[in-house]
Amino acid sequence: MEFPKFILFCLVMSLLETARCYILSPGGGRMGQTKLQATHLQNSFFQNEVSRRESFSRAAQFATATSSGLLLPSSAFGDPTSSLVPTTRLGKGSLEVSRTIQGYWQLAGGHGVYREGDAISNMGAHLNAGITTLDTADIYGPSENIVGNFIRNHPSAIPCTKFCCFRYLDQIDKNEVRSRIRRSCERLQVPKLPLVAFFWSDYNVKKYVDVALWLTELKEEGLIQEIGATNFDLKRLQELKKAGVPLVSNQVQMSALDRRPVQSGMASWCAENEVSLIAFGTVASGILANKYLGKGAPSQEEKNTASMRMYSNTAARFGDWKLVQKLLQTMDVIAKDVRSDGRCPEANISNIAQRYVLETPSVASVLVGVRNQDHIAENVRTHSFSLKTEEKDAIDAVVSKRSGPKGDVWDIERGLI
Repeated sequence: MEFPKFILFCLVMSLLETARCYILSPGGGRMGQTKLQATHLQNSFFQNEVSRRESFSRAAQFATATSSGLLLPSSAFGDPTSSLVPTTRLGKGSLEVSRTIQGYWQLAGGHGVYREGDAISNMGAHLNAGITTLDTADIYGPSENIVGNFIRNHPSAIPCTKFCCFRYLDQIDKNEVRSRIRRSCERLQVPKLPLVAFFWSDYNVKKYVDVALWLTELKEEGLIQEIGATNFDLKRLQELKKAGVPLVSNQVQMSALDRRPVQSGMASWCAENEVSLIAFGTVASGILANKYLGKGAPSQEEKNTASMRMYSNTAARFGDWKLVQKLLQTMDVIAKDVRSDGRCPEANISNIAQRYVLETPSVASVLVGVRNQDHIAENVRTHSFSLKTEEKDAIDAVVSKRSGPKGDVWDIERGLI
């Protein structure tokens, strides 16, 4: 399998971060022991949802603050007194998450230079808007550490992470699983991980069931609250469920441009079996936004982040740019109707794109990549209205003409197609 260039770039970035942590950590020498360091290095390959009136009012406040370039200081952050974003329980579990989740893959590299203080400021502004849940992973470079530094002062926020396995899969044992989970607890500065989403790169190595059951043992011991999956296909979700793994979620790429969780039957199965879907890529790094309505496809200059390169490929698999434009035009007409009938006076294409996913059976939350505070009001107002049946039908009619992406979740990325 040939890895896309952005994955190779993220690998280099994560290797550099690993080397930096090795040098700077007081117990740095221990990081080189056994295969745990090799596992951390190889894992780097993974870089690849109140009242309606109150929502309008508070969203306008955030729009004013963010449009003026205001970065709220840490002292201004507090537990939200009134949630603008609804919460939902994942699967049959006990964990309540916000229906929009802050995503911090962007802290792994490939998305420009940032300062940790700005990243933490962004987390606080989103938390204050009611986006209480944060997503990171053990392979996202310094992301867990930075999220942990935020969680230390904001214990009401919910940090969700991932346990990702890419190489040396047949060598992973129970001790390694425990050690890596403990390290995630340390980095996130929590005694128990609220959600651990499990990723496995090669289905030919069948040990993924064993590893998931070891994670289940750690849940029973109290190190993990809930277990999820990320980018597993339907067949393997069913295997894990049959083996007794108490899955509450599967995090997947899902949008009007990427219907693999629906076309594979996964969304229906998850609804029947009380497994929630957490959808990322819902606006495709801004391709499903007013910015590209009536415009050309993203230029090479615009493909300046790992996210934009990845979702440009998704759009290309969906169909030619004329079909993407037809989708944008359809969503724009719906957004105008939503504005005109008072459901959401500022609705735009991105809001329609997010609602389309949120109203899919089994979808609990949408995950939005955070690099700044520019889209807080926009992401909040997604929860202030619903789509009519005929509006979803209109989007479905365009989506039905797609060429791809083909297969099940992450089949293409795994090289199976």
